[in-house]
Amino acid sequence: MDSKQWQKVKELFSATLDLPANERNVFLEKAEENLRAEVEKLLANYQDAEEFINEPAVVEFGFDDKRSNGSFTGKKIDDYLILEEIGSGGMGAVYLAEQQGENLSHRVALKLIKRGMDTASVLKRFVMERQILANLEHPNIARFLDGGTTEDGLPYFVMEYVEGLPIKKYCDAHDLDTKARLELFRKVCAAVSFAHQNLIVHRDLKPSNILVTDAGEPKLLDFGIAKLLHPDWSLEETEATATMFRVMTPEYASPEQLRGLPVTTASDVYSLGVVLYELLTGARPFKIESRSPEQIALIVLTEEPVKPSDFGFRTSERGFKKKSEVTDKNQNLKTNESHKIRNPKSEIRNLKGDLDNIILKALRKESERRYQSVQEFSEDLRRHLEGLPVTATADTVSYRISKFVKRHRAGVFAAGLIALTLIGATAVTTWQARRANQERDKAEQRFRQVRKLANLVVFEYHDGIEKLAGSTAIREKMVKDALEYLDNLSAESGTDADLQRELAAAYQKVGDVQGSPYQANLGNSKGALESYKKALAIREKLHSDSKENAQVKLDLIQSYSAVGELSQVTGNLPEAFENYRKAFAVFDTLNETTESKRALAVLFRHHAKALVLNGKLAEAMENFKKSINVSNELIAADPNDASFKRNLGLANIYFGDALVASGDLKGALAAEREAYNMLSSLISPNDAQSRREANNAYSRIARVLGRMGDKKGALETALKSLSIDEELLKADPSNSLARRDAAIGYYKVAQAFSAVGDVQAAVANFRKAIELCETEIAANPLRTEMRGDLVAYLYWLGESLEKTKEMMEALESYKKMMAIQQFLADEDPTNALQRGNLAVGLTKVSNMSLKYGSKTEALEGFQKALAIREELVAANPENATGRGQLAFIYKGLGDYFASLGKSGNRVEGWREAKNWYQKSLDVWTDLQQKGTLETDDAAEPVELKQKLQKCETALARL
Repeated sequence: MDSKQWQKVKELFSATLDLPANERNVFLEKAEENLRAEVEKLLANYQDAEEFINEPAVVEFGFDDKRSNGSFTGKKIDDYLILEEIGSGGMGAVYLAEQQGENLSHRVALKLIKRGMDTASVLKRFVMERQILANLEHPNIARFLDGGTTEDGLPYFVMEYVEGLPIKKYCDAHDLDTKARLELFRKVCAAVSFAHQNLIVHRDLKPSNILVTDAGEPKLLDFGIAKLLHPDWSLEETEATATMFRVMTPEYASPEQLRGLPVTTASDVYSLGVVLYELLTGARPFKIESRSPEQIALIVLTEEPVKPSDFGFRTSERGFKKKSEVTDKNQNLKTNESHKIRNPKSEIRNLKGDLDNIILKALRKESERRYQSVQEFSEDLRRHLEGLPVTATADTVSYRISKFVKRHRAGVFAAGLIALTLIGATAVTTWQARRANQERDKAEQRFRQVRKLANLVVFEYHDGIEKLAGSTAIREKMVKDALEYLDNLSAESGTDADLQRELAAAYQKVGDVQGSPYQANLGNSKGALESYKKALAIREKLHSDSKENAQVKLDLIQSYSAVGELSQVTGNLPEAFENYRKAFAVFDTLNETTESKRALAVLFRHHAKALVLNGKLAEAMENFKKSINVSNELIAADPNDASFKRNLGLANIYFGDALVASGDLKGALAAEREAYNMLSSLISPNDAQSRREANNAYSRIARVLGRMGDKKGALETALKSLSIDEELLKADPSNSLARRDAAIGYYKVAQAFSAVGDVQAAVANFRKAIELCETEIAANPLRTEMRGDLVAYLYWLGESLEKTKEMMEALESYKKMMAIQQFLADEDPTNALQRGNLAVGLTKVSNMSLKYGSKTEALEGFQKALAIREELVAANPENATGRGQLAFIYKGLGDYFASLGKSGNRVEGWREAKNWYQKSLDVWTDLQQKGTLETDDAAEPVELKQKLQKCETALARL
């Protein structure tokens, strides 16, 4: 079958495929018999094929069916005798074949689908590749010769067989200099540009796909994963081009290919940049030691390529040498008969300047900053070869003059002598004025450069790696560098409002990296607060100068919210509430927009968390509901905005916490599950923050399950959550937030083990949590949240040690806990959560003192705890957890007086004991009736009734 006949088959197949199945036979009856037979084979194979098996090994590295190796060797397919297999790719195999016919015998390359890959989607992809090749007639692209189907119905096509070497091997074998390599490379660019003009993107350009014949002509091969951009192809057909298959060579793939984004002609520009880099340096732009696609992608997406001229010097014997390996200039370069080594100085001179800039422009990570076409890329190379200015270098007067001088040295020299004579006459009188102007221009230029660099570091570079696991350390370096620039700019910025806005935004980001409470950070809360307040001061000044500017108001609200949130987690609730109050006041002056509603949802959430700490649970829950409602409104208006969904998920996490405190465990479980479902839908492979937030919701599900009595489910969920915490910490060990998450994970697993009776496992995990927590507190003493965490860990460690009969060690753990609680309560008397924790610690230590120590010490502790807890309950009666803690204090006082009844003032002791036991029972009974009694506390009413009976019996005897 020749190419014209195949074109007819292809057109008839496409037209038939678009028809409903019941109309295809009628349509084909009108076609020529030989064409109809070919189309029927294609249709039968297309309809019988099953869905493609979703195996990463097939997608990423190709299918290797050993049973098919060589299975076609020696067989004939139509007029082609298969001689041997010469190549194997992801979907097909390529064979060296010989076309046999009357007075005709020549070698060709025949490609067909491998056994096991003849599925509907791959067949469609294969048919498309035939169309791509049939449309490409160019001297530097391997020609399409023929096409057809095997007896089994597998499509095949026949291409020109190219005998040659991959372009890099050819250049090295022929010892081509830089100029010759560039000229050869421009021919490749011409072929790729031709494909682009035909609306085809190659998508897999690499040296092995570019063969150079003995005549020195490059031939572009393998359009196996090319993408058609023709508007006549429907969306469904475009998808058949295998964009869903990540078939690529990662080392040469563009950043957008590695991210799975839409691919354009700019992707081929990037791949050609890698090829040219390798041709001129002997190495690729990035140092890649792993073959893991994920590791390659991480390096390509986060690192910057080394300048070609900074890499080293090429030799015909060893490829490229690093600068440190190049022979010293005072030593003789070694030579021998078979290998001639070039002069390194001439080599590096060829790469420095224009070629550095040209190649690095082609390798830009942002596609819009690369050459907009391969033709433009090639044109810059031509201009470089001819000594003309190139677009990759700043188009300055001095640059153009330097290029002109290189092209016209003699004329310029003569003209220069005349010009010097004329200029000399006026130089003395104008020198001082020009010198002053030059210094002023230099200062302004330097200011612009520093400003641009600061913005690149803080915004583009930082934002590009912010979500990657393991990026906190490099972000720390960025922060230190950026702070130096920003502090200098701040002193020189004057009244430039735009620069002031940039400075404020930069300080805000710096603060996030230093110590944002709920993002990957360095654990430097003090530094973060300083940076946030610098941003706030700038924004308050901007707001006073421009009170009607909506963006200035939104920025100011962001600063108030950030300072407020960091203040609350570092134990300064009054400052937190003051900043939230100011933020709400600015909101009152704003018109309602999508951005203002987004910011309002975040502010409601932050304010609600502060209200929980302040003991105002009912008010906090109202704020959480407002945050949820605003987020739901935004999602309804724009369901595709991930930030709206994230805000809703986070609001539900903390709303679930508040529901637990109120005793509504069913509501809490529903809220946490909704949060997890929402946040897990936002997880992306390279976004550690999205994984962390979803895992936070998941770990809370474990906590609620445990409180509801599902101990096994709680343990399984907690262990899964901990494994994610450990994985994230391992990937980013300098991340303070990851260390805290891991500590909380150990704590929750320990609680779950304790609940199922494995006390030893509980103790071990509590100790791990304590160790991580104490290390973090030592590094960042301002984080009162971490001290609060440590209080909980010490409490539950003591509980577990009591179960193992290690009473003195348990008492020591409780006393350490209480010392921290007292410190935190003294630091911020308005923090109801810390004061409540102190009451819990006092109760626990008093109970232990009553059993193993001083009764007097126990009574003092119970009385202090009672005064704190009664005040908190009076201010917040709907807090079921707080009321339960009050019941424990009542029971502890009952135990104290019962001990007196047994030994001293017997009648008075038993009467007081009875009174306190009854008060405790009344609280538990009320909680039970309201449905807010937790499973772990279900035994308390039973135990209290037994204690009351003992009191009655003792009093009756007396």
